[in-house]
Order: sequence, then structure tokens, then C-alpha cells
Amino acid sequence: MLHRRSRWVGYLAALVIVGVAYAAGRWAWPSMQVYPFFFYFPAVFLSAVLFNHRAGYVAAVAAAVLVTLRLEPWDSFWIAQPRDQFAWLAFLIFSLFLAALVEELRRSLHRTRCAEHEARAAEQRACAAEEQKDLFLREAVHRFKNDLTIVASLLRTQERRIGDGAAKTMLVNTTNRVQVMARVHDRLRIGPGAAAEVNTREFIEELCADLQASLVDLRPVAVEVRAEPHSLPHDQAVAVGLIINEAVTNALKYAFPDERSGTVSVSFVRRGPEFLLRVKDDGIGFDPERAPRAGGIGRRLVQSMAQQLGGQLTVEPDEGRPGTVVSVTFPQASDARAAEPEPGRKRSAAVEG
Repeated sequence: MLHRRSRWVGYLAALVIVGVAYAAGRWAWPSMQVYPFFFYFPAVFLSAVLFNHRAGYVAAVAAAVLVTLRLEPWDSFWIAQPRDQFAWLAFLIFSLFLAALVEELRRSLHRTRCAEHEARAAEQRACAAEEQKDLFLREAVHRFKNDLTIVASLLRTQERRIGDGAAKTMLVNTTNRVQVMARVHDRLRIGPGAAAEVNTREFIEELCADLQASLVDLRPVAVEVRAEPHSLPHDQAVAVGLIINEAVTNALKYAFPDERSGTVSVSFVRRGPEFLLRVKDDGIGFDPERAPRAGGIGRRLVQSMAQQLGGQLTVEPDEGRPGTVVSVTFPQASDARAAEPEPGRKRSAAVEG
């Protein structure tokens, strides 16, 4: 009922608008000497805009009736002149078309607004979903990091209870590796496609700072870091962290005997489609011809991590200077799978000392 009332209100308002146009035409007709159609087009357009196309149709029909009375005597509803007949018919058709066109524009605008509203709603839902994923990831990372911290604490407790030096060293190394994985999880963030990624600069700088604080003590050995900020997936970040842990730990322990001073440099840069990780020291170095072909757990772990990265590992003396250089070149994550060796074949790498 309310809808019907509003419709009739629109019809009556359209008739009022047409009446105003008629009065304006009567007032301006003597001076303009033109057909009175000019005054009714705005009336039809305004009725259709303010109400709907039906009100526009009513305005068009009412205007056509008034034009007929204007062109002919009041007692005649027939237009005698063919030219006037054509003008009247063209006016009626164009007025109806104008009302229909305004309605179509109104509907198009409504559909556009609805589409924009749906797009904003979809964007808000997507943002909420991303925030929820990020929250879930942070919660999972926090819990896993706490678990790794508990494991490291238990290993530290066992260290203090073990008197055997070799066993204690193995536990210390294991604890450091666990802490590396905890450090990786502490730096995880959401990347494109909801992938978990780690910023290389922040991660490597903090990892080297921890290693220096725990291993250098009061010895005059500096650890320098030059790492570019790149995003690495979680699995690659773990491998890079473990390689740095083993290489820096080995350099700090064995490259500077007898309180010898020196520097351990860690660099991580991108060269085209590949990343280059280098750990270099200026310590006593090693003789590659006397280096054993097989190493301990640390060396095997570094080799395994380099293979996991799909890269090439080299350990060699620094050219023209004392010291050792550990280098790992590996492709980006998108190319790492293609670079992996086929089953049954091993990637060639010069691994020494």
C-alpha cells in the first residue's frame, strides 16, 4: 500500500511539473515564436530523474496532450498540419525514450554502486582473512618457538650435568642448532600468497650477534655482517641459518687459536637469479691437500643443507690471504626445485676441510 501511494505521489508530482512547464511556455510563447515542445523536455527528464520511468511516461503523455491543445483549438484534439503531426509524434516518441533512458541510467548506476559495495565487502573479507591467517601463523610460530626454547633449555640442563667433554660439546652444538631454528620461526612473516617468509638481513644479523655473544667471550675476534634484505621461504631460511651457524661456529672455535685476533665476515647477496652466502675468516686457514675427505656431523649437515637449497658448496682457502672461505650459491625458491639433482645423482661440490 505504501509503495502504491508513493507511485501515485510520483504521478501527481509529474503532472505538477508538466503544469509548471506549460505555464512557462505560455509566458514565453509570444516572444520565442517556437514550438512549445522545448519546455516539456526538461519536465519529462526531471520527472524521470526524481521519481521513475513511469512518472516520466505520465509527464510525456500529459505534455503531448497539452501540446495538442496548444497547436489546435480547445474543442479539437486533432492536429491538422502534417508538419505539426510529425513534430508531435517525434516529441512523444523522444519523450518516452528519454524517460526510459533515464531509468536505464538509474539502474546502471545502481548496479555500479552495488558492484562497488560488493567489491569493498570482498576486499574487507580478504583483508580480514589475511589478518586471521597472519594471526594463526604468529600463534603457531610462537608456540613452536616456545617448544624449541624448552628443548634448548633441557639440552642446556644436560650440558651442566655431563662431565665428558666430547659429549658436552655435542650437546652444545645441538643446542645451537635448535636455537637457529627458533630464531627462524621468530622472524617468520606472511608473504605473497600467504607464504611464510624471513627477512634475510634481520635474521642473519641477529643470528651472528647471538653466535658472537655466546662463542667469542673476551677474545679479540669480530663478526661482521653484510646481508641484503631479501625474503626467503621458511625451509630455505632454516637451511641458510644452519649453514651460517656451523661455518661461524667452526671459524670462531678453530681459526683463531692462542688468543689470536681476527675477523669473521658473513655476507649474503643476490647475483642475478641466484643467492650467494659467504662466511670468510682471516684465521690460520687450512691445507686442502691434508684436509680429511669425510668430516663430522657439522660438515655433513652443511653439505645436506646446501643440497636442500639446490646449490653448490665450496670450502677453500682465501686467495692470497690467510683464512678460509665457505661459499654456498643457490637459486631462488622458484628455481630451486628445477635445480635439484635427479634421484640417484649427487650435485658436484668442492667441499674441503
